[in-house]
Amino acid sequence: MDTDRRKLLDAALADTDAFGDIVDHTKAMVYALAYGFFRNRSIAEDLAQDAYLALFRNLHKLESDMHLVNWLRQTATRKCIDYTRRKKNRPHLDLDSIPERHVGPIERDPILAGELALKVSELPVKMRMVVVLRFQEDLKLTEIADALGIPVNTVKTLLRRALIRLRPKVAHLTTEVAYAQSAR
Repeated sequence: MDTDRRKLLDAALADTDAFGDIVDHTKAMVYALAYGFFRNRSIAEDLAQDAYLALFRNLHKLESDMHLVNWLRQTATRKCIDYTRRKKNRPHLDLDSIPERHVGPIERDPILAGELALKVSELPVKMRMVVVLRFQEDLKLTEIADALGIPVNTVKTLLRRALIRLRPKVAHLTTEVAYAQSAR
């Protein structure tokens, strides 16, 4: 094999900066190929990275510098096809397409919250615990059952009975809240 035909490849084997030069000269082609295949930026970036990792692992096998571009094009194409086969039944969501949840502070009426807390504190201990875990900590019924070490049906019963007890005690609060909101 002629050593002049492998100048770039041999330099890349000896020096990571030379490999970086190869990446710089070919990245547009590899990325464009993957992006054209999927029309998804994150998938194209991942597949381009996989192609360059394969190139780094196989530098010693390439015959010449001229063979490099064809090898990369073929490898990127195969990575796209392999990805399609692996992910055929799995939909891909971009992180950019997922809406962010609003995590800001919720505006609460302190008087209403105080009244509710007072009424909840009057409940029996188990009912109070279920109400607090369900509505304050936002736990699911199965999580409450696990936390308290009781069956899920018992949690449902305690929650239902607690709400039945609370409704008449807080009925006047709902009309006050409705009146206060309509006055704004």
